[in-house]
Amino acid sequence: MVARAGERRQARLRGWLDGYDGPRPLYRIELFLDGDRYTGTAMDMFASLVRLRRQLEPDGWTVAVQGARRDTFPSGMTRDMDGGMRAYVMRPGQKSSIDDLVDTLADAELEQIGTIEEQQAWHAEWWAASKARQ
Repeated sequence: MVARAGERRQARLRGWLDGYDGPRPLYRIELFLDGDRYTGTAMDMFASLVRLRRQLEPDGWTVAVQGARRDTFPSGMTRDMDGGMRAYVMRPGQKSSIDDLVDTLADAELEQIGTIEEQQAWHAEWWAASKARQ
């Protein structure tokens, strides 16, 4: 599902490993909305989703998937070992664990979704707080 300003629409979303650029994998994500196709390609699925969201956000659209939640972000290890197919839910004041992993493209509640900027800010704040606890 995609949404903007209270408007919700069903859209078809799919993502896959699209091949390799030398030794590096290339992941692709496509979203079909009202006859238009939006595509993002990157070295992992989370980065591909970010590229897709950068195309949609200027028009106010958000994608209701776990990887677009303001409080999710992949670790370097999930990006390297899992291709960014999973991300951690970052809980304030807590370290993330395997129990906090969610599938990047799984459905999410609209209330949990944030912009790319909000997601990056949440991650930076969570990271700084986790470093301060050490």
